[in-house]
Amino acid sequence: MDGNYQSYINRVVQMTAPVNYEQQIQNIQSSPKFEGQKPVEFPGYTIITPPHGESNYNQEFYQKLAQTQQKLVKGLGADFFVALPADSFHITLADLIWDNIYLDAVTKNPNFDQLLIRQVESIFKDYKTVYKELKAYEFDVLGISIFPRAIAVCLAPKEEFYESVVKLRKLIYQDEQIIDLGIEQNYEFAAHVTLGYFSNVSDDFDQDKVKSVITEINDQWLENSPSTFTVEQFEVRKFTDMTNFVRQDDWAVIKLQK
Repeated sequence: MDGNYQSYINRVVQMTAPVNYEQQIQNIQSSPKFEGQKPVEFPGYTIITPPHGESNYNQEFYQKLAQTQQKLVKGLGADFFVALPADSFHITLADLIWDNIYLDAVTKNPNFDQLLIRQVESIFKDYKTVYKELKAYEFDVLGISIFPRAIAVCLAPKEEFYESVVKLRKLIYQDEQIIDLGIEQNYEFAAHVTLGYFSNVSDDFDQDKVKSVITEINDQWLENSPSTFTVEQFEVRKFTDMTNFVRQDDWAVIKLQK
């Protein structure tokens, strides 16, 4: 489902092009993941980079990202744009399972969590066999994108690392035991860090204002912020909502070399 590198670049660059903001803004709607300022229970599993609060890497990037996030809150209003805790910032490499599908899976199989974690560990071992020298991935920062329910900063792996990311996703989504657990690929890969979610979106919100605010902040971001992001490791995490991503010390992790 993930295309080649050039198709990735073409797709994600379009997602961050200010010329496309107007169309993106027309699709904005309130996220069900928040009620007002409070996150709603939304459990599941994912493969992500360590959250900002637990990582020593990309500090300048995350600091600038937090500043950009607060500019968005100020410009759009805290009721309209609900900011995520900066400590939770991360990049998702592979979504696994979430919300009702996860809850149903656990109801049907009380051992679901253990089976999933064990199988991800097996997949990570296979990945290490394919890539014996695991170098840290480098991503280029492309800019702000407006998702239907969120605002994010999108990135692109440098070309030399793209195949490694796609291979990881293939090993996960094409694994028979993962498929048997009810996990499937739902989205094409689009590396991004979510800054926050839309809330209390009225039918007559000021689209011109939203476009103006985001365009100006995107320009400031591109002028003054780091242009690269380093993925030094990725790991399986459980989330209880969109602000809380946790793991046990013995859960599967891949550490990459700088």
